[in-house]
Amino acid sequence: MDRTIRASALRIDLRLVVAVGAVWLFWGSTLAGIRYALGSMPPFAMVSMRFLLAGAVLYAICILRGRGRASRGDLVRAAVTGASLLLIGNGTTAWSVQYLPTGITSLLLSMSPVWMAIIAFAWGRERPTRLAVAGMLLGFAGLALLLQPKATSALPLWPAVVAVLASVSWSFGSIYQRRAPKTDDLMRATALQMLFGGALLAVEAAVFGDWRALDVHAITGASLGGFAWLVIFGSLFGYSAYLYTMQSASTALASTFAYVNPIVAVVLGMLLFHERFTPLEAVASTVILAGVALMMVPPRRAPA
Repeated sequence: MDRTIRASALRIDLRLVVAVGAVWLFWGSTLAGIRYALGSMPPFAMVSMRFLLAGAVLYAICILRGRGRASRGDLVRAAVTGASLLLIGNGTTAWSVQYLPTGITSLLLSMSPVWMAIIAFAWGRERPTRLAVAGMLLGFAGLALLLQPKATSALPLWPAVVAVLASVSWSFGSIYQRRAPKTDDLMRATALQMLFGGALLAVEAAVFGDWRALDVHAITGASLGGFAWLVIFGSLFGYSAYLYTMQSASTALASTFAYVNPIVAVVLGMLLFHERFTPLEAVASTVILAGVALMMVPPRRAPA
C-alpha cells in the first residue's frame, strides 16, 4: 500500500517536472518562433491560424476519446480565457514582436507575476508577503529603467506599452483560470480555449486587414518552420503544459516561467538574431528578474 502511494506521488512529481521544463524551454523559444513566422505572415492572421490548428488537433483527440461534449461552464471559461490570454495576450505580443527585440519583449512579459499579485489582491484580497511587495517594487523600478529613453535609442514606446498591456491581460486570464471551477478534462478545456481564442483572433485579423495581406504563395520556408514550431511546441506541448502547471502546481512553481523564459529568449535572440543589450538594459533586466524571483519565494507557514 505504502509503495503504491509513493509510486503515485513520484509519477505526479515527474509529470510536473516535465510540464514545468516544457514551459521553460518551449515558451522561452516562442518569441523566436514568432519572429521567424512574421517574416512573411501578418501577425493576427498567423496567431489565429496557430491556435485554430492546435485547438482543432486537441479537440479531435478529445472526440476520439469520447470526451468532446462541453458544458456551459466549459464554454464560458473558454470564451473568457480565450479573449484575455490569446486574443489580447498572444495577439498583441505577436504584433509588438515586429518592432521590439525578442529579449526585450520577453522581459516586458516577465512582469506578469507582478500584475497577477495586484489583480489577486484587488479581486480576492490576497495580501502579498513583504518579500512579494519588495519584488513588485523592484519589478516596477526595472520596468521604468527599461522604458526610459536613455535605455536604448531604438526602443519604440507604443509597442513596449502594448507588450505591457498584453502581460496585464495574460495575468488577468491566468487568475481567472485558477479561480474558475476546475474542469473534468484539461485537454478539452485547452482545445476550447484555443478554438475560441483563434476565432476571436480571426475577427481581429479581418478588422486589421491581415487576411487580405496574407499571400500563401509568398510564405517562406523560415516562416513556415517558425509557424510549425509555434503550433507543435508552443501550443500543443508548451501551452498545454502551462495549463497543467496552473491547475496542478503551486503559484510559485507555476510562475517560474516568468524569470526563466526571458533568459532563454535573450540567449536565443543573441544567437539567432544578433540582438545586443545596452549596459542600462542589462541592469534593468537584472532588476526585473530579481524582483520576479523575490515574488516566487513561498510564504512562511506557522508550525503545526
